[in-house]
Amino acid sequence: MQTTLRKIGNSRGIIIPSSIIEQLHIENELEMSVQDGALVLKPSSLLRKGWFDNYNPNEDVEPLSAITDLESEQEDWEW
Repeated sequence: MQTTLRKIGNSRGIIIPSSIIEQLHIENELEMSVQDGALVLKPSSLLRKGWFDNYNPNEDVEPLSAITDLESEQEDWEW
């Protein structure tokens, strides 16, 4: 498929056909890079997407309760 660069303000851009957008499942953001002299566009992957999908706050009542202070850590402090 061939396309043309178009002037957009001080920049230039291309129009991505809807069929390609649908194939790549692109929503809003893209990752753009250059590999072996070619421009590569990929759907943006959210780095932390899904981290808390199975999180249950009821199982995390006191997350820091298992941490204990060492005597050596308390020696230099004045309370």
